[in-house]
Amino acid sequence: MTKIDFSSFKHQINLTQYAAYLGYEIDRKKSTRNSIAMRKGSKDKIIISKRSGNWIYFSVYDDQDSGTIVDFIKNRTSKSLFEISQELQVWISGNIALPEPTKYVGHVEERQPDPRRIQRLFNYCTPACGHEYLKNRGITAEALKSPRFSGRVFQDRFNNAVFPHFKEKQVCALELKGKNIDLFVGGSEKTLWRSNTRKGDDTLIISETPIDALSYQILHALRSAFYTSTCGGFSPLQSDIIRKLVTDLSWVNKVILITDNDDGGDAITGRLNNIVTSTNYTGSLTRHSPNVRGLDWNDVLRNRLGI
Repeated sequence: MTKIDFSSFKHQINLTQYAAYLGYEIDRKKSTRNSIAMRKGSKDKIIISKRSGNWIYFSVYDDQDSGTIVDFIKNRTSKSLFEISQELQVWISGNIALPEPTKYVGHVEERQPDPRRIQRLFNYCTPACGHEYLKNRGITAEALKSPRFSGRVFQDRFNNAVFPHFKEKQVCALELKGKNIDLFVGGSEKTLWRSNTRKGDDTLIISETPIDALSYQILHALRSAFYTSTCGGFSPLQSDIIRKLVTDLSWVNKVILITDNDDGGDAITGRLNNIVTSTNYTGSLTRHSPNVRGLDWNDVLRNRLGI
């Protein structure tokens, strides 16, 4: 039997183009020049990028769903590797009706972590103590200055809210939030956003976004809970970081998942449940989402404040 060489498929076939052919749509607000977010309905969201010249992806909702275009097809169909190779050969030969150029991204730059650039940009940031965008989301100056969140939320020279991520105590990623911006700065290596921990803490709360974490604390005024956020859908690397965090924090006896009350929140909750239960953690694990379908905790806060 002739051995199939999949290497050419993995770097020649634009995965955003192939996904668009299958009906996936670009989420431009969540995409950057290095990372393309695409959705198919409300139950499947993928992040596409390039590594070592190959197109790769991971599912926001399923830790087992990641890899190259071959894995992408295998995880969504019952096709054999031989059948997959036949289909991809058609793409290589150009004998297929391609989607319109507006429906995919022709060029994606390979992501290269640039810690020096991130540190340089972070040096220009100042603590966000009365930020207008955050104020409009119900996040008060008092909350930002509190011992739980002081030094964890910043603003840049363009007045965007900045949520830093750290790796080995060094800043490694900057997430920007503003009226017209929602992205990670180029050169970022995404880990997790975290609040401060305090003596006596016994509860870890995991949110989808830092703003949800801040909102939840304002609403519930918990005294012994600290927060971490995945900042949207999370990669396999972030799964490992969450797993290590839960494993290392032996003094935590409660984990609460404050995910959104929607399909995406349901899927992320499932992933987080799997991660936490795969560790030696023996405490309680619960989900606390808003009561109304479609809401997140910032929606609840703004509704309560009439914003």
